[in-house]
Amino acid sequence: MEKLISPIYLFWILLLLALVLNAMKRKKTARLLVIIAITELFIFSVSPLPIWLMRNLEQQYKPLDTPQVPEGTPIIVLGGGHVNDSSLSASHCLSGIARSRLMEGVRIYNKMNRCRFITSGYAEGNKVSQAELMAQTAIALGVKADDSIMLLQPKTTWEEAMAVKKYAGKDKKIIVVTSASHMPRAIQTFKQAGLNPVAAPADYYIKHDAESMLYTWSPSAQKITYTEKAMHEYLGMLYYKWFK
Repeated sequence: MEKLISPIYLFWILLLLALVLNAMKRKKTARLLVIIAITELFIFSVSPLPIWLMRNLEQQYKPLDTPQVPEGTPIIVLGGGHVNDSSLSASHCLSGIARSRLMEGVRIYNKMNRCRFITSGYAEGNKVSQAELMAQTAIALGVKADDSIMLLQPKTTWEEAMAVKKYAGKDKKIIVVTSASHMPRAIQTFKQAGLNPVAAPADYYIKHDAESMLYTWSPSAQKITYTEKAMHEYLGMLYYKWFK
């Protein structure tokens, strides 16, 4: 499903269909598909739209100022990807996304007067789970081992919310740390689960330098990444709203 919302995949699918239709002597339809393919790639890799889509997600919640929440409010850092490479330390096995989320979680933890620090993420087979790798890294960065809690089963944001609800109980206030672009879906999901989430966004993609233009028409592979991630979040929010 995710590949179908990728501008690159869609571009090549449309071109292949155009080739098939052209071979079938349906030249007008083939030409139309080529035009659509080129237009689609232009919109999502050249125009400012991908930046707007991502920024619209990332700016919905501001970075957390810890005095806004009561001391002792638990923190959960949502999973963000990892690998199991025995030659690397736990921190280096985490993806860049996971490390960024974890750093923000530790920053908030260090400003609190002790609180539960929850990490989340499953493992396949006998491999080390992401929750374990994040917990090991957090402890190395100063989180007290006694404060560390690992949720080893969740695979999705919905499962993470259900696991937190089981641990904390309904209506419990909890600080949710995740990527800024993922935060709207995470907050929606935790609220649907009956929790009281406090947003602590991290891992920003769109960073506006006052001396440079934010919205540009320059072609960029990064814009395709923005599109894929933004569409994944928008579709995810719709799915959770309709089916959960």
